[in-house]
Amino acid sequence: MGKGTSRLASSLMLVFLLFLASMQPLFTESSLQESPTVQYASEDPGVQDVPTWRIGDKWVYSGTFDPTKLVTDSGVQATVGEIYGDSTAEVMAITERTVDNMSVLAYTLRTSANFDKSGVSLDGYNGNVYITFEQTEYLRVSDLSSMRSDLELYIRFVPYGLSSLAQILGDITITNTYSPVSEVYDFPLRVNEQWTTTTTASSAWSGSSDYITPFPVPSSDTNSTTWEVTDIGKPRNSYGETIGYGGCNASYELTSLNSDGEQSGYRWYCPEARNFAWLHTEDEIGLVIDFRLKRYMPLDSVGVEQYSNPGTRDECLNVDLESEITALNTPMAVWVNASSSCFSTTSNIPLEIHNEVMNSVVSVVTASNGSAYAVMNMGDARDSSASALDWASHGIVARIQPSATSSFGNVVGATTLTLDEFLVGLDLISSESFAKVLRNRSGVVTELNSLSGWNILPGDELLVEVAVQNRGITSSTPTTMTITHPDGQTSTHPLPSLDTYEAHKVNFTWTVPTDQAIGIVPVSWQADPDEVNSADADSSNNIAELSMFVGRLPTPQVVDSSALTLERIQLEANQSFDEDGGNVSCLFKIPYDDGSRTWAWETIPSASCLVNWTWTDDGDYPVEVTVIDEERDEQTAILMATIGNRHPKIEILSARSEAKVEHPITLYAFANDSDSEDVWPGVVDVHWPDALCKEGYYTRVCTTTAPTEGWHTFTAVATDDDFETTAATYDIRFTNIAPHSVSIALQKDNQFIESDEQQIWQLNEDEQVIVKGQALDSIDDLETLTHTWWPDGQQPSLMYSFTGRTSTFPMQWDTSGLHTIRLEVSDTDGDSSHIEERWINIQNVPPVIEPLVSLLPIAEGQSITIEGNATDTASDIDSLVRCWDIDPGIDSDDIGGADDDCDVQGDLLQYSWNRSGSHTIIYHVTDDDGAQTSEVLTVEVLNMPPIVRLKSVSCVAYRDCFLNAEQTIDSLNDLEGLTIVWDLDITVDSNGDGIKDNDADLVGSTVTHMFLKAGTIRVKAIAWDENPERPGQSTMVIEVAPPERTSIEQVGAALIGDEANPFAQMGLLIATLLLLAMLTRRKKTNIESDPWQQTGLEGEDLSGEGLDSQSLVDQAQSRRPKAPPSDTMFATSFEADSTPIESEAEVAAEPIFSPQEVDVESQGPPLPAEGLPEGWTEEQWSHYGHQYLEAQSSHP
Repeated sequence: MGKGTSRLASSLMLVFLLFLASMQPLFTESSLQESPTVQYASEDPGVQDVPTWRIGDKWVYSGTFDPTKLVTDSGVQATVGEIYGDSTAEVMAITERTVDNMSVLAYTLRTSANFDKSGVSLDGYNGNVYITFEQTEYLRVSDLSSMRSDLELYIRFVPYGLSSLAQILGDITITNTYSPVSEVYDFPLRVNEQWTTTTTASSAWSGSSDYITPFPVPSSDTNSTTWEVTDIGKPRNSYGETIGYGGCNASYELTSLNSDGEQSGYRWYCPEARNFAWLHTEDEIGLVIDFRLKRYMPLDSVGVEQYSNPGTRDECLNVDLESEITALNTPMAVWVNASSSCFSTTSNIPLEIHNEVMNSVVSVVTASNGSAYAVMNMGDARDSSASALDWASHGIVARIQPSATSSFGNVVGATTLTLDEFLVGLDLISSESFAKVLRNRSGVVTELNSLSGWNILPGDELLVEVAVQNRGITSSTPTTMTITHPDGQTSTHPLPSLDTYEAHKVNFTWTVPTDQAIGIVPVSWQADPDEVNSADADSSNNIAELSMFVGRLPTPQVVDSSALTLERIQLEANQSFDEDGGNVSCLFKIPYDDGSRTWAWETIPSASCLVNWTWTDDGDYPVEVTVIDEERDEQTAILMATIGNRHPKIEILSARSEAKVEHPITLYAFANDSDSEDVWPGVVDVHWPDALCKEGYYTRVCTTTAPTEGWHTFTAVATDDDFETTAATYDIRFTNIAPHSVSIALQKDNQFIESDEQQIWQLNEDEQVIVKGQALDSIDDLETLTHTWWPDGQQPSLMYSFTGRTSTFPMQWDTSGLHTIRLEVSDTDGDSSHIEERWINIQNVPPVIEPLVSLLPIAEGQSITIEGNATDTASDIDSLVRCWDIDPGIDSDDIGGADDDCDVQGDLLQYSWNRSGSHTIIYHVTDDDGAQTSEVLTVEVLNMPPIVRLKSVSCVAYRDCFLNAEQTIDSLNDLEGLTIVWDLDITVDSNGDGIKDNDADLVGSTVTHMFLKAGTIRVKAIAWDENPERPGQSTMVIEVAPPERTSIEQVGAALIGDEANPFAQMGLLIATLLLLAMLTRRKKTNIESDPWQQTGLEGEDLSGEGLDSQSLVDQAQSRRPKAPPSDTMFATSFEADSTPIESEAEVAAEPIFSPQEVDVESQGPPLPAEGLPEGWTEEQWSHYGHQYLEAQSSHP
C-alpha cells in the first residue's frame, strides 16, 4: 500500500472518528436534498426556560457531513463527497450522577445509526465501508449540559462487495468527559444574549483496530467558546435553506465563536421541539457537519404530527420560584405543582427539590391541591457560562422521590434561577462587549469582537453594531441613544423600553477611507443622554467606546533558496515588517513529495520568520509564506526553493573475468540513491543496454554471455526516481567453443515434418523430403562450419559433406523399416560437435487400385471382359501380384480367407455365368511387403426364359397322339430343371380360372393324348425354369383326322360319347319309356322292388296267399332280412351286367339334389335304442333304415 493510499485510508478513518467523537449521531445514507431557497414565517420566541424531557421522547435528524476539505488539506488527491443519512436519538432514562463534585439528575440520551460509504479505497482495493455505532450521552436535567458520552463504533470494509473478504477495520469505544460540564445553552434564552463557556474535554480510547495503532493516549484539552443569540425565527442559513421539520418557526439562532473570536458554527434551538432544530459545525481540521430536525415524537402528547407539530402536553411537575432573579446568598421560596393530567391523585406525592449547585435536596409532599412548598438558600456559586449581565444561572429541579417512582413514575420538572450580584431596580448599560463589527475585506466577511480585537485597514467596509441592555429588574422608560461615528459625526436613535436583561441594538456602515492614517478611530455611544430614566442606578455605565485601530498590511520579504536533496536549507522571511509598527510572525506552508508522486503540505509557524527544512526529492518548491502582524492582518508571498537531485551510485562485480563464448556469466550491480524517497538503498532502476540478461532488461543481477570470441564490455545504468542516470562497466574475455546444439530436420513442401513422441519421423516408401541440418557456434564460426552426413544407416558408404551455417539435400528411402540418419559438425579450429543421430521409420505404401467400372446386367452364359488397374510406389510396382477371386464365398486355395483366392491372375478377366443372380468378384493386388488392396465388383446375371420348340404332329381322333417339346432350349444350368405343361385346347378353360390358354392339362416335355373329335386343335406348350414368372411358350395347330369306325360304332357314337347326336338320344329315350309301360301292365300285383327280395327271399313268390292268416304272418316273419343289404346296393353306379334300359330309366327318373338336400335325406330314421343292427354301417342305415324298420314292424 503506497503512502498516498495509506494516508487516504487514515484520513477517511480520521473523518469517521472525528465525526463520531463530535458527540453527534451518525446516520445511514439517505436521499437528503438541499432545500430550495424560500421565505418562512418567523416568530419571536421571547424568553424560554429549560425544557423537560420524558423517557421515550425521540428525535430523528437528517444529517450530512463533508470531509472534502479535510482530505484535500491532507495532500491526498481524492474526492470523498458528502455523506447523508438519518439518526435517531431517544431518552432512555433519568438517573442521578456525580459531576464536578455535585450530585445531579441527568438524562440518558442514546443515539444510534448505521451507514455505508461506497467507493472507498483501502490497501489498493475498492469497496464499501459499513459503520455501526451507538452513542450514549448524559445531559444535565437542569440545563441540558453535556457531562459524558460513550461511543461504540464498529467499522467493516467489504472489497468489491464480496462479504467473504470482509475486514474488520475497527471495534472501538471512545469515552469523552467534560469538566466543568459543557454548557451550550445558558437558560433562560433571549435574543442578543451572550455567554462564554470554558471546559476541559478528556478523551479515552479502547477496543481494537488494525488501522489505528496504537490508539491515542488519554488526553485532555481546554477550550473556550462564546455563544450569542444572534437571530430568531424559522431555522435557516445564508443560502435560504431550512430544516425538514414543518414547525419551529419561533427558534433561536446560537452562533459560536472560538477563543480567537472566529465563528466555529451555529445551531438553532427550537423551544417547541425541546431540543436543537439545526446543528452546523466547522472544525478547524476542515470537517463540516450539519444535522437538521426531521421528526419529533414527544411522549404523552396530544395532537402530534411527527413532521410538523409536537402537539401539547402538560408538565407533570411544574417548578415555580418566588422570583426568577435574586441576589446572592438569599433564601428563596420554591413551589412544585403536580399536574392532574399525569397523576391519578395529586395529593401526598413524595417529591425532592434539588438545588444541585449547593448540593441541597429538600424532601416535600404535595398537599391536597397538588402543591408542595419549600424555602431554599440559593448561595453564590458561579456557573460555567459566564455572562456580562448576571453572576450565574442555576437550575432548580424537582422529581418524584426514588422510593415512589413505581407508583408515580419517573418524571422531573425544572426551572432556572438567575443570581445577580448587582441586583437593582433599573440599570441601562452600554458596554464594548455588546458591540460587534462585520468587516468586509475584498469579499471576505469577518466578525470583529472584543475577543478578536478591532483592527481594520483602509478600504475595509464595516457594519458597526452597538447595543444597550437593561440589567435591572424593572423595565426602562423609552428614551434615546446617541452614536458618535468614526468620522466624528453624531446620530440619535430611539431607545425603546427594555425589560430585565433585554438589549437593543443599532448598527451603521462605514468604509475606511483609503488614505486613512494609521491610528485609533473611536466609536462611542450613550444610552439615555437626556436622563429620562432617573431611576437608573448607575448612569456612569451608560457610555461606551469602541477603539478601532487602522493599520497596514504587513510587508513580506522572502529570499529564494537552492540546495541539493538531503541538504538542510534555511527558509528566510525574517526581513518582513509591519508598516504600522509592532512585530510580525510567519506561517510557512511547505510543499514536499510524500512518496506518492504528489505534493503534501506542512504548515510551520515561526515567530522569527526563519525555518530550516530538508527536501528528499528534487524539484522547484513554492513555499507559501504568510506574514502576520499584531493586528492579525496578514500578507502572503511565495518563496521559491530549488532543490537539485543527487545522482545515483552504481558498481558492477562478477566472480569471473573469462568464459567461453555463449557460456553464461553472472554480473551483479550494486546501486543506491541517497535522496530517494524510499528507504535505503532507495528506489534505483538498473538496466543493461548492451546485454541480454536472462532476468530481463531491468535487473540488478544479470546472467548473460557473448556471441563472439574476444573481449566484451558490459554496461549497467542506474536510474533514480528523478530519472538521473549513472553508468558502470565490466570487461570479460570470451574463448572459442565447439559447435553444439546440432539438430536435424526434415522438410516437405517448405514445411517442417513433425516427429512422433519417440522422436522418430514417419515417412512412406519413396517419399522425397529435404534433409536439413544446423548447429550453433559463435557468430564468427557459423559461416565456416563443416557438416558431414550419413543419411542412411543401411547404406554405410553413402556420405555427404557441406560447408556453411546449414546444410540441405534431397533424400528418399525405398525400403520399409527403421533407418538412421547422422550428422557431425566441425569448425575451423578443429573442434567438433557430437554426432547427432535420428531415426526414420519408412512405412510401406499399399497398392492403389483404380475403382472398377460398374457393368450393366448380363445374360446367363454371356461372356464379359473386365480389366483391373493398380499402381504402387516406384520400388514396388514391378513386384505387384494381381489376382481375381471369382467366388469370394469359397476358399479355393485354402490360404488366408475365402476372399483372397487367386482364381485368375493378371489384370484381365474374361468370364461368364450360367446361373442368374448377383455374383461378387474381387480384384486384389499384393506388394512385396504383403500389403494388399482390393476392389469388389458385383455382376448382375439375368435369367433368360426358355425358348419352346414344338415338333409338328398329325393326329387321328380316338388314337394316341404324341406331343414333343424336347427341342426347347435354355441355359445349361436351367435345362435339367425345366417344367413344361400342355394346354390341349386353348379355346377351352379346363381349370376354370377364366383364362382359356393357361391350362396345365398335361405335364412333361413329351406327352401322349387321345383327341376324341376330329378337327383343328390349337395346343400350347408352356415351359419355365427357376423363374416361373418368365415362362417360355409356343402354340401349335394340330389337324385331328376323323376316327376309322364300323356302322354299329357309328350308331353308338351317335348316341353316347363326345360325338353323340341329341336327336338320336331323344328317340332312344322315347322308345325306352314305351317299353317300360308295356312291361308294367303285365304284372299281377304291384310289388315294390325291395332289395331284401333280391337277397333274402331268394325269388319266392307270395302272390295268391292271404296275409291275414297266421301262416302268412309266419311266412312274412320268416322272410325278414337276416343281414343288412349288400354294400353294392349303395353304389352310385351299377355293374355292367345291369340292364341298360333300367339304368337309363333310373338315371332319367332320379332327381338332382343340391349337396344340402342330399345330406338331409341321407340322415335316415332314428337309430334303435340298442344301436345299429349288427353288421350295418351308418351309410347303409341312412339309405335303408326305413325298410328295415318297416320289416321289423310287420312282425311282433
